[in-house]
Amino acid sequence: MKISTRNSPTRRAAIVGSIGAAVLGTAGVAGTLRAPQASADALRGGADTASAPGAPAAANDTSFTLFEGRQSEEFECFRIPSLLTTPAGTTIAFVEGRRAFDGEDFCYDDGSIDIVMKRSSNGGTDWDPQEVILTGNPWGGTARATRGNPVPIVLTQGKNAGRIVLLTTWNQAGTRDKRIPFVMHSDDDGKTWSEAVSLEDQLKGGDGAPSDGWYATGPQHGIQMVHGEHAGRLVAGVNYEGGNGAIIVSDDDGTSWTQGQGIPGPKDVAHFSEVGVEETADGTLVAIGRLKDEGETSTSRSRAVARSTDGGKTFETATFETVADLKTTPGVQGALLNRDQFGGDAGDRLLYSAPTDTEKRMHLAVFASEDAGTSWSKAFDVVSVRAGYSDMTMLDDEVLGLLHEAGDEGGDARDRIDWHRITLP
Repeated sequence: MKISTRNSPTRRAAIVGSIGAAVLGTAGVAGTLRAPQASADALRGGADTASAPGAPAAANDTSFTLFEGRQSEEFECFRIPSLLTTPAGTTIAFVEGRRAFDGEDFCYDDGSIDIVMKRSSNGGTDWDPQEVILTGNPWGGTARATRGNPVPIVLTQGKNAGRIVLLTTWNQAGTRDKRIPFVMHSDDDGKTWSEAVSLEDQLKGGDGAPSDGWYATGPQHGIQMVHGEHAGRLVAGVNYEGGNGAIIVSDDDGTSWTQGQGIPGPKDVAHFSEVGVEETADGTLVAIGRLKDEGETSTSRSRAVARSTDGGKTFETATFETVADLKTTPGVQGALLNRDQFGGDAGDRLLYSAPTDTEKRMHLAVFASEDAGTSWSKAFDVVSVRAGYSDMTMLDDEVLGLLHEAGDEGGDARDRIDWHRITLP
């Protein structure tokens, strides 16, 4: 059954630009204009563009704020961005819209949270008003609910090509005793959505994740595989109670799901979570998660990787293993993207976005790998100050769309969600 989305207005900003050789132009967006401080400094030609010291600077980095809690009548803050670009050329941004929750701190993780989205039909230059597409308790009643961790997947092949499948999680607001994955879909480029259906019986208990406790999809986009015997399969990363990461898969365009092998993070880290997945040219799935150690000396500025050569059923290693050359901020999500995704034929050029400060969520950067994630180097810094979770999508063969949590020097990385168009070298 199809249900129409409902609108929840917000005011938006409009300073549009690109990083790299081409500036893609500026266009108005309805609403109150607001430039993030770092972008405003760059536009004025100031020396301080808020990049990490000694980092390669990206030219002409400008951006605009896409979601901002201070300009919302309904939500205290927005978090956990994810992105996709459809075959029709529509770019869709998904976030959590978080309300203030009695007795809890700002932007509470387990409060009353909705899934909110915005659509753009011109590559992120202009955006439609935000819409709430998932809210409340799935079983009715007045209990407040956390609807979070959006993981969108766009189908580029098969009888349902163009469909958008959206994975999310639910828990009762104020508790993490049980978190349940859900799935919904859109067959009209995100204009309307099906009802969200519980995947608890398919993905929790038995050989999957424990029935109770923590469960998280992504958070970042998932993919449809394009190579080998599993071409057409939908895949996404998850992590769950006990510190394990896994890949979940669907072979019927998102209706039913199964979980592959779950393995823990590296043995020498205290915390492992938040797994993103991409495919490479030989059909291998690369899964990368975040790390956090305890103590003064930490290897957790790196990330952790595991690979699957059988479509997500098993991993090649017994644990996720440290990626030494992804030096990033500990304890914060990063996003993995195959740069060749726009052409529909996954290659070996991967990108990874994450903040890079040694302690605070600051100084977002994009790393690049030309060898399917075997080695990485920093490609460029994204003009930003405070920076947290992020996601990326290819808008065409050369232009990257990037969405990330942001804030100013004296603020918080959860103050707003900023959008960038980046022309890649």
